[in-house]
Amino acid sequence: MIRAITLLLAYAVSVSANCDTNRTCLEIYMLDFYGDGWDGAEVYVETPWDDVFSGAPTCDKNPTVEKLCTDQSGNYPMILIHENESYTPKNYWEDYWRVSVVGCNTTGVYYTGGYNTTMIWNYDADGDEWSLVYWENLWPNEKECDACGDAKACKPKPKKKSKKKPKKKAPIKGDTTTSSNSTTTAKSKPRYGPPAVNVRVTMWDEQGDGWWKNDYHGASWYLADDTRTELFYTGTLCDGGSGFCNLCLGDGSYTMRFSGDADDFTAWDFCGITGGYAHELTFHVKKGKCIPDSLVSLETDCFGTVTSTVTLSGIIALAGFNSEIFNSADTAIVSRVLADYVNGWNAEDLAVVSTALDTRELDTSNRRLSEFTFDVEFEVSFVSETTYGVDGRDFRKVENLVSSLENKLSSRLSSPNFVSALNGAARLAGASTLSQVRAAELVSLELESIVYEGVEAMQESNLPSYDNYWSVAAHHASKFNYTTISLFFGALVVGFVAFVGILSHSMQGYSRLPDHSVHSEVLPSEMDESVSRPFNHDSVGTRKALYEGGEL
Repeated sequence: MIRAITLLLAYAVSVSANCDTNRTCLEIYMLDFYGDGWDGAEVYVETPWDDVFSGAPTCDKNPTVEKLCTDQSGNYPMILIHENESYTPKNYWEDYWRVSVVGCNTTGVYYTGGYNTTMIWNYDADGDEWSLVYWENLWPNEKECDACGDAKACKPKPKKKSKKKPKKKAPIKGDTTTSSNSTTTAKSKPRYGPPAVNVRVTMWDEQGDGWWKNDYHGASWYLADDTRTELFYTGTLCDGGSGFCNLCLGDGSYTMRFSGDADDFTAWDFCGITGGYAHELTFHVKKGKCIPDSLVSLETDCFGTVTSTVTLSGIIALAGFNSEIFNSADTAIVSRVLADYVNGWNAEDLAVVSTALDTRELDTSNRRLSEFTFDVEFEVSFVSETTYGVDGRDFRKVENLVSSLENKLSSRLSSPNFVSALNGAARLAGASTLSQVRAAELVSLELESIVYEGVEAMQESNLPSYDNYWSVAAHHASKFNYTTISLFFGALVVGFVAFVGILSHSMQGYSRLPDHSVHSEVLPSEMDESVSRPFNHDSVGTRKALYEGGEL
C-alpha cells in the first residue's frame, strides 16, 4: 500500500512540471455552482493497485483542480458519488466536474459530468496516452440555454359542470347488513398540494448579455423541495438585460437558490422580494399566496449560523372555579405547571396573556351548577434548532412540529395528572382559585411567528403582482440599477410579448427533471440503480484526500 502511494505521488507534479517529465496527465476540475460544496459527495479515483483517492470543492476552495500523473499502465475508474450510497446529497444538481487530458502546455480532449457520473480512463505508459474507455451519465461538454426549462404558468381552471346527485336507494327489506366497525386510518397529508398557484421569477443582468454561459459557469436559479433533494424547476436568462419565467406551484415549502458571483451583475425578483447572486430563499405557498420565509447569503450558508425563534399561541380551558373572577396572580402558577408538561418549554419563555370566561362544559364528574370555566390564553417561545433539532427556515417542518406539540399537550392536559399538579402548586402557593380546578382541556395551539437571526434583510419587491402582469403588453429593462427599477408598460393588444431571450416550455406536476436536462442528468431514482461500480467501495475507507500535497 505504501509503495503504491509513493509511486503515484512521485509523478504528482504541478502543471508546469508536465514539461519536465514530458508526461501526459489528467486534470480533474471540480466545481459547485452555488459555492457551498457537495454535501459530502466526492470524486473517487481508483488506481490499478487498488488505492482510492478522493476530492471535492469546499466553501474555502471552489473550484478545486487536481492532477493525476503516473507511469503505471492500467484503468483508472472515477465516479462522483456520496460514500453512503443510500444518502441523497442536498442540491446534488449543482455538482459539476470535468476531466481533461493535458500535456506540456497543451490541453486535449475533455469530458464533463455531474453527480453519479462515472468515467473509466485507461493509461498506456508506453505511448503516454490517456483514453476514456467507459462512461455513465456524461453531460454535454457545452451547456445549451434552456431558459425556463419545463416551467410554465398554471392552466386556467375549467368551469365546473353541475351534476345531479344520485338518489339514495331505499333499504331492502330483510337486509340485516351492518356497517363495518373497523377503524379507518387517516391518510397522511401530502407534502405538496396540486399545482394551482401562479408565481413568477424575474431576472436582470446589468451588462445586458444575460446570465447563461455555455461552459456551465453562468448564473442560474434552482427551485427545489424543502429537503433540497428534489429539483422541480431551473432556469436562467439566456440573453439581454431582463426576462422572466412563469411557474405553477402547489401549497408547500420550497427552497430557491441563485448561483453566480460578483462578476455576473445579476439580480432577481421572486415571491415579493428582490435579491442578487449567491443567495438562498426559503418560502412557502399557502392558500394561493407565495410567502417568503428567510433569505441567506452564500457566506452564511458556509460559515454562519441561522437560528429561528418560534412563538406559539395557545388556549387552555380550566373548569371548576366557583367565582367569575380569575386571580391574575395565579397566571405564574399556570405558566410554570404548563411548561413542566412539555419538553423544551421553559417557564421563563411562557406567559399567560389573557383570561376570559367560557361557556363550554368540560368532561367532569358531579358538575356543580355554580362552576365556571376560564379560557387561559398563553404564548411560548423557543429556538427550534437547539430545542427540537428542527430547521426553522423550513415552514413545513415547523408546522409539523406545532402539530406534534399540540397532540402531546392535548393528551397530557386531558389526563388527571395535570389537574393534580395544578391543584398541588396552587395549594403550596396559597392560591385558592386554582386549587378548585377539576378539569383541563387544550382549546388550540397555533403558530404565531418565526423570528430569524443570522439572515439577510429581505427587500420588498416593487413589481406588480403576477396577475397584473397579464395586462402588460411588453416589459423590457435593458439595465438594472440596484436602487431603482425602470418599468415600462404598454397597452394590451394581443396577450403579452415574452421577455427578450426567454422561451417557456411545459411541465406537468412535480416530476423530477428529465434525463436530457443539462442540470441534472441523474435523478434520485437513478441513484438507487447500479451503474456497474468500477471499483470496490470497501476500499473507500482507505482513500487519501486529494488535498494532501495538492495533487494525486
